[in-house]
Parts: sequence; C-alpha cells; structure tokens
Amino acid sequence: MTDKRASQLNLIGALFLVLGLISIFSLVILRNIGDQVKENAEATANLTSLDGMENDRSDQFDSIQRSMLLGMWIWTVFFSLICFMTGVCILRRISHRSCLVGAAVICIVFPLGTVLGAWTLFVLTSRETKALFSENGHDT
Repeated sequence: MTDKRASQLNLIGALFLVLGLISIFSLVILRNIGDQVKENAEATANLTSLDGMENDRSDQFDSIQRSMLLGMWIWTVFFSLICFMTGVCILRRISHRSCLVGAAVICIVFPLGTVLGAWTLFVLTSRETKALFSENGHDT
C-alpha cells in the first residue's frame, strides 16, 4: 500500500508542476486581453452625455484595464508559485503541512484545481502518506 501511495504522490507532484507551467503560459494570453477589453468596452458603451456630446473616457478605460490586468497577473504568478512549491514539496516529501496548505489553496481554481486539490488532500491525509514524509526525516 505504501508503494501505491508513493506512486500517487509522484503523479500528484508532477501534475502540480504541469499546472504551474500551464498557468505561466497563460501570462502570454493576458497580454492580449487588455486591448480586446478596451476595444469591446468602447464599442458597446454609450459614451454620450445628456446633451448628445460624446465623452472622452479613454483614461477611465485605461485605468480599469491596467488594474484588472495587474490583478490577473499577480494572481497568475501567485498561483504558479504555489503550484511549483507544492509540487516540489510533494515530490521530495518535504513539509507535509506545506503540501496540505498548497493543496487547499489550489482548490480555489475550478475545475482542474478543485479536482487536483481534493485528490491531493485525500492522499495526503492518509496514514501511509504521513509515514512517507516521516521516513525522509522532514516534519509531518
């Protein structure tokens, strides 16, 4: 049973690393989203005042765009780091508690993160898995 848990942990660790790589590649996509958001917002918004004059609100759209993209960029970098750290900790059997926290945080991202995080929490809470972390001399 311990060999089965060890192979499951190896697979989970590899999946965490793959999910981290996928989220890093999404940063390239975020670069193009800002221009599309601005074009769509200006095309569909009625930017006229009550007297029929057009308002120039491009500064407002630019600030909204910048803040939205900055938030998405920060979340993507944070998520990638959590994925990488948790994957490395699982593969090297380092810090059982850190792995549990990383698995819980990854559950936020639906649906892949939820499935992977729930499966990881299920595997990490078993006694055999805790024994695997104890064998390496790291904290449990």
